[in-house]
This record gives sequence, structure tokens and C-alpha cells, in this order.
Amino acid sequence: MFTGIIKELGSVEKISKNSALTKIGVKTKAVFEQANVSDSISIDGVCLTVTDKKNDILFFDAVKSTIEKTNLKRIKLRDFVNLEPALKMGGSLGGHFVLGHVDCEAKVKRIIKKNNYWQLEVNFPVNFRKYVTDNGSVSLNGISLTVKKVTPRFFTVDIIPFTYENTNLKYKRVGDWINVEFDYLLKRR
Repeated sequence: MFTGIIKELGSVEKISKNSALTKIGVKTKAVFEQANVSDSISIDGVCLTVTDKKNDILFFDAVKSTIEKTNLKRIKLRDFVNLEPALKMGGSLGGHFVLGHVDCEAKVKRIIKKNNYWQLEVNFPVNFRKYVTDNGSVSLNGISLTVKKVTPRFFTVDIIPFTYENTNLKYKRVGDWINVEFDYLLKRR
């Protein structure tokens, strides 16, 4: 389980694919220091297991179904990914409960620069509409955010400068795909 509070941006340094498994190597500093083999780490909101660590690079394996369901199928060398280690017992829950089980990918519809923050409009599949509510939580690329406005086809979130500068949202453009995990508590109703 995660909180959606990103600890670090990592750089994708290795990708190897075969028909059943994709191996991903992510260069990191702070998360590398804390991580052990077998730890769960959120990579752009996808819960993956550390399978090896060498020279500031954490290695992960992702099975075909994970790759197909997430934007990991689109990552390239030198892309930046959001990293968050799993929540430890007694740790601070700064965002909301994020499981690392991505529900779908969604396209960035618009990025609007406001005076001192950004607004993101995100298209999403209509079959997930019941999980989106004004002032509800959503995880985008692993980031805990609050939904500001919902329409039948898209929702809007506000991005404060700190979040924008310290996550890979600053690299996203209109038309890019992001991972979405809807609030687990809304899915339980």
C-alpha cells in the first residue's frame, strides 16, 4: 500500500522485453538507499517488486498483463518515473490509500497554467465514472490528487507548484497517457 506522496523521480536506464516479462531498471538515489530486494515500490503508480539493485539502479519485473494495462508499455530509456516506497507501519499517510493496482490509462486532455498552479484535464473511460466524484481522491501516475470537477468524459485536478516540480507531471503533454487508480474507498461502495 502507498500514499500517493512521491519520494523521488527516477530515470529509466534499462528496458528488456520478451513475450511474457519486461525488465525495467530505474536509476534513483534516495529510494535506492532505502530499498531492498523484494520491497514493493510504486513506479508511476504501478506496484512492482525490486528484483535486484546495482550501481544506483533498482530492477523490476513486470508481467505482460501489467504492461498491457498501464503506461509502462510506453516507457522509453531516459523517461522519468515517479517513485514511492510502500507505506511502512506507523508511517505518515499524507495522501490517500493507493494500492498500486492501476485501473486504467487515461489521456491528458488539457494542461492549463493558472497564476501559480496548473490544472490538468484528464479523459477517462466512461465505465469508471462511478468512481470519480468532486473533491474525491484519485491517483495519477502514483500521485495522490483531489478531483475538482467531473464531467461524463473527463475530470480536472489542480497541481500545486511543489507537486508539479517534484513529479513527472512537468514532463507530460496533451495526448500523453497516464496511469489512473481510482479511490479504493469509492470502489467499495
